[in-house]
Amino acid sequence: MAFKVLFSLLAVLLCANAVFGVKVISKAQWGGRTAKSRSNLASGLSYAVIHHTAGAYCSTQAACSQQMRNMQSYHMDSLGWSDIGYNFLIGGDGQVYEGRGWSTMGAHAT
Repeated sequence: MAFKVLFSLLAVLLCANAVFGVKVISKAQWGGRTAKSRSNLASGLSYAVIHHTAGAYCSTQAACSQQMRNMQSYHMDSLGWSDIGYNFLIGGDGQVYEGRGWSTMGAHAT
């Protein structure tokens, strides 16, 4: 079951990329910091958490990248988390931004 959920999420991202030109902006591309630590997922997902953020709207890759850096700094420096809390985010520019990525547990899953 967990593999099916992970595979389905990956398929959606790949199809969105192929059909709509959605691309995933890597953590390195938006200037993200290295995580202090990681909690790797076991063999797969048992569920997925869909979450929203509050903050300023961004409409360009430069503005959304800045929002990502701001959010990561808040999560790490103010909340004491090991990294940005989310695995992936969708910016106001319609692009997908990598947070913790595929193999790391998000902060909202615990």
